[in-house]
Amino acid sequence: MPAAIPPPVLPDGGRRPLAVVCLGHALVDRLAEAPPGVVSAAGLELGAMTLVGAEAARVIEQQWDHWQEVAGGSAANTAAGVASLGGSAAFVGSIGADEAGRRYVADLEAAGVRCVAHPAGEGSQTGLCHVLVGADGTRSMATSLGAAAEISPAAVEEAGIGQASVVYIEGYLLDAPPAASALSKAVELARGAGTLVSLSLSDPFVVERHRDAILGLVEGGEVDVLFGNEEEARSLAGVASLEEAVEALRRPGLLALVTRGAEGSVAVSADALVETAAEPVSEVVDTTGAGDLFAAGVLYGLTSGRDAAAAARVGSLAASEIIGHFGARPLADLAEIVAGS
Repeated sequence: MPAAIPPPVLPDGGRRPLAVVCLGHALVDRLAEAPPGVVSAAGLELGAMTLVGAEAARVIEQQWDHWQEVAGGSAANTAAGVASLGGSAAFVGSIGADEAGRRYVADLEAAGVRCVAHPAGEGSQTGLCHVLVGADGTRSMATSLGAAAEISPAAVEEAGIGQASVVYIEGYLLDAPPAASALSKAVELARGAGTLVSLSLSDPFVVERHRDAILGLVEGGEVDVLFGNEEEARSLAGVASLEEAVEALRRPGLLALVTRGAEGSVAVSADALVETAAEPVSEVVDTTGAGDLFAAGVLYGLTSGRDAAAAARVGSLAASEIIGHFGARPLADLAEIVAGS
């Protein structure tokens, strides 16, 4: 029987007004079904996120007549997941002074998330992420950051990190200097307030390009809860196997969660390891947001007093709901799913 992993010690015993503040790129997600050949022809990497310019985004958009649109971005998806589970969540990012930005804020707040999204400089447009979903559920993303990369320190300060139990930060922010500065500001505010810091590795290319910066945060004790998939974890540790990556993530004060798709997840602390099976689904329709909702479930679980294994089970339940349909927002009430499990 594996040793249990207790939850991180939450500030004020987890009784702060906010459970989670999520910091990330504010992106309008537009989703459409697309075969692999179309993904390659668009110059995108299958199953990954590719940064594109505004013109490339326009070309991709013109190839389909019908897009499903929702306020998205990795951290925003996580915030919406926490809210659906019954937790209190806020999102902080940056939008354009345009109609898309106004719709973005309204959509996220309708999902129960407090949205602190300041308009960026004049002429900046709200960021877009075109998500091309294959028949097997694989999603390939073309992201035009626009205003999303220009998160202001004022927005970070307004988000209420000091009132939250956890601040959750998407690693994508490391790829844009202004957003990377917002990440640093959030960590500084969290450390000053005793708020836990959670970081998502986000994508293999993020780890490849910013490995030293991420390791600096982890090894410096700035991160309390780390999320990544198997490929990202192996890349961060610079090793070939999952077992080696898990051993490299054994650090005092760190809870690391490594997702493995249909193989479930692994939670590891300095002295214990717990494996959690994936929840069965009848059909994988779209994997967009699976990692984001897994993080939402884990963070909700931890902030509601569950240990790491129980929190990972909530994450697995949330991820299984999201991959069973198109889009990265839950269609079912996640709180009811967890209560009935």
